[in-house]
Amino acid sequence: KPETTGAVPMGFPLLVGPGAITTTIVNIHIYGLPITIASIIFVSAITWVVLRYIDLVYSFLGEVGCEVVARVMAILIAAIAIQFMVEGFLYYAKT
Repeated sequence: KPETTGAVPMGFPLLVGPGAITTTIVNIHIYGLPITIASIIFVSAITWVVLRYIDLVYSFLGEVGCEVVARVMAILIAAIAIQFMVEGFLYYAKT
């Protein structure tokens, strides 16, 4: 379908873009490679299930529920970003 052609290029950077790569690098440094790989596999499985059954998820949550989830996720991502910045600042403040 021509109208869905742009969905893959737009969705791909959100799943494995700079934020995901940075988080992976930080997690390897903090938790080690085996735990990071296990986390990637776990998150990939959850992502696959959600994307596979997105119609059911959307019908269960409804439009308002999806909007609420999107806003909560935005706050969560902002909190993680702030945590990374604070940890980086504290790391360089100690040295």
